Order: sequence, then C-alpha cells, then structure tokens
Amino acid sequence: MGTSLISNPPYNMRWKQPGLAGFMPQYQGYEIPPESNANYAFILCGLSKIDDKAVFLLPMSAIEPRNKNEISIRNMLIEQNVISAVILLPGKMFESTDIATCIILFDKNKQTRKIEMIDMRDCFDQEIREQNGQFGGKSHENRTYRKTVNVITQETMEKAIDAINEMKSEKGFCASVSQEQVKDNNYSLNPSNYIDFLQEEHEHRPYKDIITDYNRIIRQKNQIYIRMNKTAAKRLGYDCMDVEHPDLTQTFSLMGEKIEKENYISFSASDGIEIKCSTKEGIPNLIIMFLNFWKQHIIYLNNEEIRILAELRDAVLPDLMSGTKLIMKARCIGIEAKTD
Repeated sequence: MGTSLISNPPYNMRWKQPGLAGFMPQYQGYEIPPESNANYAFILCGLSKIDDKAVFLLPMSAIEPRNKNEISIRNMLIEQNVISAVILLPGKMFESTDIATCIILFDKNKQTRKIEMIDMRDCFDQEIREQNGQFGGKSHENRTYRKTVNVITQETMEKAIDAINEMKSEKGFCASVSQEQVKDNNYSLNPSNYIDFLQEEHEHRPYKDIITDYNRIIRQKNQIYIRMNKTAAKRLGYDCMDVEHPDLTQTFSLMGEKIEKENYISFSASDGIEIKCSTKEGIPNLIIMFLNFWKQHIIYLNNEEIRILAELRDAVLPDLMSGTKLIMKARCIGIEAKTD
C-alpha cells in the first residue's frame, strides 16, 4: 500500500522561503511559492512525501491563484496529471472563519486524464453549535455563543465519492472534465466553469434588503482604517488590496438607496503603518484580538526586562563589595567615583 496524506494547512499564511529552496526536492521542476502565501508550499511539500493519494482542504484562492508563481505551479500539476478531483464546499462550515473553501484530491497513480469537478455549495444541512468567546476578556470568554454552521450530509458525501470513482457528470452537481478542456479554459480548476447548472427562475430578495446587507459589509470594513507605506505594503503582500471599486452610487440611487463609501485602506510614500479605529459603535473584534496579542507580547517583554535587571543586579553586587573594582570600572566608562 502506498503512502497517502490528508491535510488542512493554515490558510493563506505568509512563510519564509529557504535560502536554497530551488535545490530542495519538493520544489524541483516548479516555481518557488511566493512568501506572501504558503498554500502551494504546503501542497508541494505534501506531495513530495507520498507516492499514492493526497487530499487537501484549502481556501478557494488555491484553485484561482493570481500570483504568477502559483499559477505556474497549478498549471504544472495539471500537466503532470496528478489532480483527480476538485470540490467546492458550502460556506459557513467553520466556527472561526467564513472564508470560501475547497477540496483538491491528488493521485500520483491516475488511470485517466480526466478531473472530476464537483460543486457542493448548495448541498448542506445546518446545525447549531455552542462555543465560548476566545477574545475580549471574561465578558466574552465566559459567554457561550450559539452559531449556525453548514454541514455536509452523509448522503452528499457518498454521492460525491461515487461521482469521483465513476467520473460522472450531473447537471448542477458535477462534471467529468478532460485535461484538454482544462487547458483550453486557461487551466482553470473552478468547477463552476464546467458544470451545467439548471436554470431555475426564482424570486430574489427585496432590493432594499440586499443593499442593506451590502452597506453593512462596507461599514464593517470601514471600522478599521489602515494607512501604510507603499513599499512595506508590497513586501507584506497588501498591495493586492489597492484596487479600484466600481462607483455604484447611481445604481443604488435608482433604487432609492444610498451607498456606503469604502474607506479602510490607503497607501502613501511616507514611512510607517498607521492603524485607526474608525467607528464609535464599540471596539471592533479585530482590534480586541490585536490588543490581546499586544498585551501578551508586553507581558513577555516585561518578564524579559525583569530577568535582565536581575542579571545586572547579580553582576553588580560583587563589585559593590569591592570599592576598587567599582572605581576602575567607573573610570573606564568616564565616570569619576570615590570611595572612603
């Protein structure tokens, strides 16, 4: 039996490229993943450890990369015919994040040149889970929250497994796609680009409700305002946020609604990074999280300060017992000292 792997690595985290990454086995024949995102570093490292199958639970950005090195790696994995299936998952499956996620299945011993594309985004049940707050002091940490999350049913899982094994195509759910189709579609691994969806007419929510939700998101984004140096932003990978947003003012006004203006980040030539709380409606959760991490860091530094002062005390005490030594050391650093 071959070596297989199941992995749910941290999402979109930064990493430090090893000095000789180009000579490491896992990166041979590939571009080096960017330091701004370790998704493909995890994938290549995992694939280098197996000789059979691997399953990765990843953010959607892994199948729709924008960085040129990530795009090159994705394309190479398709060319090597080691991707057997891609599955889009429902949103709100995790208590800690609402980020869109997917599953990529790899198989180093594939017997076909097809990739099974599956869309599970609308295939879920809901359940309520209880969870205590993790930040914000005792008022939050001692409080139990009830949160509704989406879960995949056993029936849906079995249906997906059967589709992968049999390479099935079903409207609204899955499609068996040839490697050539994927290449012709600019190497896209997004299942929604291949699955035939049923066209059903349905009534949408009132425009007012939709626009209210839109403005709510903008207000949440604007709760924290960040201004940073352009060079630092590029180095930290934040330059991708410097995009022009369409002006929807006229569109919203036709519906009798006003649009909130986005104002959460800007870039400048001046040094430094400025973070400002831009709301009077309490303290945003991100600020609370930052302050908790900052407090722990200050506690650590305070303990280090105490340790170093204790070390200095233990070094000075013996010299205080010897006036001659103290005079000599004081003179060495330009201090005139006298003893009786």
